[in-house]
Amino acid sequence: MDNKINVLFLTKYSEKGASSRYRFYNYKPYLNKNNITATYQPLFGDRYLTHLYKGNPIRKALFAIYYIIKRFVFLLLNANKYNHVVIEAELFPHFDFKLDYFFLKRLKSFSLDFDDNISANYQNTSQKDKIPRMMELAKFVTVGNHWYFTEFKGNLIYLPTVIDIEKYPQYNLGSKHEDDIPTIVWIGSLSTQKYILLISDVLEKIAVQTRFKLKIIGGNISVPPGIHVEYVKWDKETENQELAMSDIGIMPLEKTYWEMGKCGFKLIQYMASGISVIATGLPANKEIVQNGISGFIADDMKDWEEKLVRLLTDRKQRNGMGAQGRLEIEKRYTYQVWGDKYSDIIKSNL
Repeated sequence: MDNKINVLFLTKYSEKGASSRYRFYNYKPYLNKNNITATYQPLFGDRYLTHLYKGNPIRKALFAIYYIIKRFVFLLLNANKYNHVVIEAELFPHFDFKLDYFFLKRLKSFSLDFDDNISANYQNTSQKDKIPRMMELAKFVTVGNHWYFTEFKGNLIYLPTVIDIEKYPQYNLGSKHEDDIPTIVWIGSLSTQKYILLISDVLEKIAVQTRFKLKIIGGNISVPPGIHVEYVKWDKETENQELAMSDIGIMPLEKTYWEMGKCGFKLIQYMASGISVIATGLPANKEIVQNGISGFIADDMKDWEEKLVRLLTDRKQRNGMGAQGRLEIEKRYTYQVWGDKYSDIIKSNL
């Protein structure tokens, strides 16, 4: 198709929201190169994100109402102006299917994208079929891990959440002194920092016998007093360096219906930075990590303790896993690999 294709991306957040930035905004140069004109219209603007990150529930709720009304008006005026519309998950979160459907049937063509299992939000409600129904109506659905193929019907297409490898230089890989204290790192947000506590007992136990520092980027959650912890404010200018100057990246998670749909992006960031990883054994994590080669999968607390101690005390192994993980990311999880592929996905499914 040689003519320009006008595609509207109805994202959840602006570029300041990590999920929207990595799965949509960062593709713009590749879309432009492939004759796709991309227009972005977020649901929740920057003021909503400001109060979300500050933990101000009243102001967050007020801005949410404002932005939902704004999307409603925008769609009334512009719903059928684009060749195709890409929707991040759903049009109106937590609303009845009928509201989304009112606008979906007016679009010339639309697709959905999921890097979280949004259907879990409706699991025990009268709207439990909302997301499956939307998926079956869509031209196609891009999903961040293969678990979705076992759970939902429709034209599902795999699209992992990826990074720009050129922005992940490897700082001093393998050059730390033997007597340096190893650093375990976790990166995330206030809403996901609760997962650190899943292994807090393990970390406390290990701290009695093995020296390490726990670096928490983007969170401020309290951990047991015996753990040497450093809190680092998230900054897009320094996050990659903070990761690469660490030693072991961790991704503990619960094993609920919600987590089944997660796409392992923390692991991709850690591995791109050349550090070893340990993650809970969920579908995406098992896809990303070659257990015992580029990192470890931990199925229970005994696993977490054993694997952490092994990497903390074996500098050679953790550096070797970090180097292997970097190679895996370069081959499979970058915009350099997926940029043109995503453009082809859109063009070939209209």
